[in-house]
Amino acid sequence: MTDKTPKLELRDLCKLFGALTATDHVNLTVHSDEIHALIGPNGAGKTTLISQISGELMPDSGQILLDGNDITRVPAHNRAAVGLARSFQISQLYKEFTVEDNVAMAVQAHTSKRFNMWLDARKDAELRKPAYEALRKVGLEHRSNELVSSLAHGEKRQLELAIALSLNAPVLLLDEPMAGLGAEESKLMKDILLDLKGQYAMLLVEHDMDIVFAVADRVTVLVYGQTIFTGTPDEVREHPEVREAYLGN
Repeated sequence: MTDKTPKLELRDLCKLFGALTATDHVNLTVHSDEIHALIGPNGAGKTTLISQISGELMPDSGQILLDGNDITRVPAHNRAAVGLARSFQISQLYKEFTVEDNVAMAVQAHTSKRFNMWLDARKDAELRKPAYEALRKVGLEHRSNELVSSLAHGEKRQLELAIALSLNAPVLLLDEPMAGLGAEESKLMKDILLDLKGQYAMLLVEHDMDIVFAVADRVTVLVYGQTIFTGTPDEVREHPEVREAYLGN
């Protein structure tokens, strides 16, 4: 049974760019063991909304709550520390280092050891253990000692997810994880998300409706910065306004 405790909650969130209202009084909740998908046509305001949740943009009004605590004004670089990690944004992977090195350095950057400029994350067992565990969760542990430059595109997506998981944040923002993936890579990523389901609260932004309907517990539809409907995948499929605005007949 789905835990109804909100881990992430948006209350009347608004963001304006001049005369354009990009986020229009958005209310949304993500519960502690669910995958909640956010869908909408191009220009609906999904990226703007995710950027506010991750702290890259500050809303003009409204609140962002994590476990009931207001994080609306918490800077982006501090949000992982309070329990929120974003994956699949444009990230900096260090291609000249190994797969495990990349995750270990991410772990180091979010611990007290980040202040130790002489510490080599590639040799510290306290950093490598959670790094390897994160790689195991995404099925990439067998590539841990290989250079990032040798990875296929889909494997780099898996690595980005492992980096987010390594931060031990209970809430994950997954920003178009299927973008650029082939059919087999998308199936693998879908299976990874299903394996992680119930372990994290996940807000998933995705254009691939087959994936959304396969993994999501609930779906929120965003059009012109407004949420027009939230429901189960079956309810979204049958909702007339959603079909007209986005899914088609």
